[in-house]
Amino acid sequence: MITAKIIRHRHKYHHYLNDDLKEVTEETFFKIVFSEPAEMDLFKKWIAKHDGEYNYNKEESKQEGTFPNVPMFHDEICWCDIMTYYLLHVAGYSFHSTIHPYKGEVYLKD
Repeated sequence: MITAKIIRHRHKYHHYLNDDLKEVTEETFFKIVFSEPAEMDLFKKWIAKHDGEYNYNKEESKQEGTFPNVPMFHDEICWCDIMTYYLLHVAGYSFHSTIHPYKGEVYLKD
């Protein structure tokens, strides 16, 4: 059985002016992890086939690259959408469980 995980990383930025908190912003980044390393190569090839690129910056814990051109995604798009679509509709995985609290999902494939 092969496992794939989509993991969320939230980065909060606190903006101060004269020691007074003025704003808090949060960015969410996604990482995809496979128990079988060859699956990552297949994922990256699928992204490239659709004119995109997936890179993960380990130092800053965030995904980089460009979204693939996938016809069913027209307006707002997120890496979690791309990863979930790939796992469920391209690579043959099934949803297994969530990682609490709100940290991601686990998918399985025989």
